[in-house]
Amino acid sequence: MAKEKGSFLKINKKTIALVAALGLLIGGTTAFTASAAEKKPAKKTTTKKPAATAPAASASPAAPVKTVQQVALEKEIAALKASGKPFSYWIGLIFSDQANSAAQAQILQWGKSRGIKVEPVLVNQNNLTANVTAAVAAGTMPDALDISSSLMLQLGSKNLLSVQDLVNEFARLYGGWNAAAANFDKADFAGKGLGVPYGISGNLINRRLDLLKEAGAKTTAPKTWDELFDAATKTMKVGGAGFALGNVGDAESVLRAQLVGYGGRYADDAGKKCTIDSKPTRDFLAAVKKWFDAGAYSPSAVTTDGGWDNNLYLGGKTVFIANPGSVYVTLVNGSAAWPKNPTMQKNTGFSALPGGPVTRVAPSDAWLRGISATTKYPELAKDLIRYLMKPENMDIYYEWAIYGPTLKGYNSFDYWDENVDPVHGGLFDLATNGTSSSFPDVNNAAYAQFGTEFQLSKMVQRFLFDKMSADDTIKQAQAACQKIYDAN
Repeated sequence: MAKEKGSFLKINKKTIALVAALGLLIGGTTAFTASAAEKKPAKKTTTKKPAATAPAASASPAAPVKTVQQVALEKEIAALKASGKPFSYWIGLIFSDQANSAAQAQILQWGKSRGIKVEPVLVNQNNLTANVTAAVAAGTMPDALDISSSLMLQLGSKNLLSVQDLVNEFARLYGGWNAAAANFDKADFAGKGLGVPYGISGNLINRRLDLLKEAGAKTTAPKTWDELFDAATKTMKVGGAGFALGNVGDAESVLRAQLVGYGGRYADDAGKKCTIDSKPTRDFLAAVKKWFDAGAYSPSAVTTDGGWDNNLYLGGKTVFIANPGSVYVTLVNGSAAWPKNPTMQKNTGFSALPGGPVTRVAPSDAWLRGISATTKYPELAKDLIRYLMKPENMDIYYEWAIYGPTLKGYNSFDYWDENVDPVHGGLFDLATNGTSSSFPDVNNAAYAQFGTEFQLSKMVQRFLFDKMSADDTIKQAQAACQKIYDAN
């Protein structure tokens, strides 16, 4: 029987405190061997004794030679203390208070162990691009930060230091990278070495089993988008599919999975020439409009709120959403805005994203830890990342976060068992078997920029709300796409 560790059920504060305390201990052992004095002494001679001298002091063991890395780290610690300023780190705020608190606590513990001031700042992931853009312009970037893969590609080596040595080190220490994380260490990945993957993210379809059953719709996992939308409209007259259509990451990711399902993509295999203007894109737009006209989407779907779909589902106002696990966290633990809801928890089913008539994808992405090119303390930043990536620290974080494991050394944590925790089980499957978030496109800076500018969502909005023809909105998206790819 799988051990129930208590994932999402209760937090063991003593365990966190103990692990944190153990992380501060630095010790060693000394090896002792038989000395020459234990051997039988030689026979005394009759030669005259030398004049008495003070006994020779026992030879002290030589101090260990410090590595270049240790010397550099000590210099940076001294420099930071002398500056009177804290070491700053931006944490990507997720929909789990426990995970956010654990990340802050670990950074504070690390700072205490190094005798320095630290400033762990929680930044909403939906606002991170805007905050980083402003910080780069103002010269106020943090020393290190959590970062999405798309933003990492856009910042590039001009704004981020290489951490390839850490990527190699962790692969060696912790058994190598799981399949989804390994995509970010491939030779042809444009952002290779600019970040250390710490969490695999991706959407799972959450569905209300009780509402589907009451409406006489299928309660099994939908295999196609048409099957999902059909069940949504049968179950709820308006808004049964809780998918955003505004300029927000949730909309862009779900719409792209649908586009790929219909055979569409952003650009060619070389990642140079845009291919938005195509029959698959027209098929995709026709399908979205069909279900929009049928009432599948909510009237409030044009939103820029990253938590919109969460609140819609938690409030019982939709049947389906795409979510990486934050809703399940709230159902089990409650939050500042929502009480625990064990009834809805039991009536929620989880499955991979459906497919289209051409293909089905399970897009996986990653959040990474990067170091700002402007930091004066690169060795301290690397030291912090080493501390955070320790299995005992990741174990605490993952239990409450909405990420799958990046390193194989993390795969033994018991909450990855779907019988212990269905959401963590789904995220584990995504981390070990999921496709790249960019598939079939090349994951380069242009691809990332097209997404962060919400160009796909804007194309859909023009078609649905501005009543622009499919040909015209596609033509506009194609032009915007090519301009981005040419510039990169």
